[in-house]
Amino acid sequence: MNNNYNYIDNENLYTYPNSKVLKNIPAIDDLEKLHLTEHLFVSNRIAELAEKPILVNSMDSIKDIHKYLFQDMYTWAGEYRKVNISKQGYPFMAFQSFPQGQQYINGLIQEFLSGNLSKIEISKQLATILDDLNHMHPFREGNGRGQREAIRCLALEKGYVLELNPADKEEVYKAYMDGVIHSNLELLEKVIFENLAPL
Repeated sequence: MNNNYNYIDNENLYTYPNSKVLKNIPAIDDLEKLHLTEHLFVSNRIAELAEKPILVNSMDSIKDIHKYLFQDMYTWAGEYRKVNISKQGYPFMAFQSFPQGQQYINGLIQEFLSGNLSKIEISKQLATILDDLNHMHPFREGNGRGQREAIRCLALEKGYVLELNPADKEEVYKAYMDGVIHSNLELLEKVIFENLAPL
């Protein structure tokens, strides 16, 4: 099965002509070097947000997170994608439907923030937000890193630390990935519940 994303970008909005390399601020034209440079810059930004998290109360906040993470790499950081995406034959939300998707996820976030929730309820609602956010896949690149940071920040609002890509627990990241790829809410609830730690 093909693990690569497919993009409908006939006008090369995001890539250099005849290339899979994303147009980028450092002007790197080699794919491997781009990935390494992006990893370095974004890892540093993730560390900064660990010290000063962004308050998440809407999709606009998630756009702010993405902009912060990828500000060194892409001029479109924090902006919704303008091309359609699929992976392994699974189409993510068409960008034409983003207004409806944004409204729906905003409602989920507000419900989460306003509720007096148990740990189980927090896990269930975060899993739902994560699943819908992954289906929307709002950005051209960096959706996973953006959504994990957003979910981490939402957990903080309820008094919990949540790390879905811990350096010392590869199995946690694998379970998270399996959950989002297959839209497995039960698995997402489980991995979130097991990794919520009180502040």
